[in-house]
Amino acid sequence: MFSAGKKRRGDRRCLGIELHQSQAFAVYADDKGVRLCYTPKNGEQGLAGLEQWITDNALREVPVVISLDTLDYELHLLEAPAVADDELSAALQFRIRDIISRPVSEVLVQGFRLPGDAYRGRMDMAFAVVAEREAVRQLVSWCERLELQLDLITVPEISLLNLIAGYDPDGSIGVLRLDAHEGMIYLCRDGALYLARHLHTGADALVSATPPSSSEGAFTLAPQDQHNRVAAVALELQRSLDFFDSQQGMGMVSEIWVLHPDDMDISAALPELEGSINVAVRHFALPQLAPVDDQDVGHLTASLATAYGGILARNQFLTGNASLAGREKAL
Repeated sequence: MFSAGKKRRGDRRCLGIELHQSQAFAVYADDKGVRLCYTPKNGEQGLAGLEQWITDNALREVPVVISLDTLDYELHLLEAPAVADDELSAALQFRIRDIISRPVSEVLVQGFRLPGDAYRGRMDMAFAVVAEREAVRQLVSWCERLELQLDLITVPEISLLNLIAGYDPDGSIGVLRLDAHEGMIYLCRDGALYLARHLHTGADALVSATPPSSSEGAFTLAPQDQHNRVAAVALELQRSLDFFDSQQGMGMVSEIWVLHPDDMDISAALPELEGSINVAVRHFALPQLAPVDDQDVGHLTASLATAYGGILARNQFLTGNASLAGREKAL
């Protein structure tokens, strides 16, 4: 995506930062694996806590990749202009001026095409990442002040694609990310993103649908209320699955991989969700992230997993791999 600085091919250290809903999460890794993780405290906002953690762990001069907060960019699916790939972003920048509510001079635009088989080959479509220029500038300045070596600024969609790539999934899959009151579903195939949709229901619905462990005086929802809450999430997922199948012509999704929410456990509700959409639903397991230095990082929550995906995006960028992560644009 948006790159900065020189490629430091010999340095396998990397700090992946995920900015999400005005909070900062981070994963530090080297050639031996994940070494440290940072999760903000309850109610913590901004970068101050992360900044102190970076100082405490002497991470000055470490290469960094930052995944933008969804508050600081928009993702648009547009008909692709009839231009070469290296001209796509500039052409999309011209096209989005009629879509966004701010002057085009205040944004940075990066485009990437959908594969040719999307929409049964009848339409050439592309995603346009429209990032706030000022937000990017502030992140660059922040890294300079902390003496961090900023290599790459990306977005969660691309971080997650790089995370998925390590598993080489068979067929089409969905990745489900739920916050408390909303979420995102990403539908992917063969290492490419076909659909990214915002969900208006979140993990709260699934937690509320899960009966508490038996204890005297515990409040339990009526079975019908529990079912209705799961059904609300299932309905939104089913709409996206149907669009992927019928409109984009990509067939059925074989599995939904669920990222662990950052602050709640929805495991007990997943079997009912699976039954409601008739697609296998399971947690997105990350077995290659074994505990290192007594840090339990085998169970990364959604934001930490996305931060780690940013590190993988940087690795692709360094090797010049022609993936989405390698289609960079200088700041």
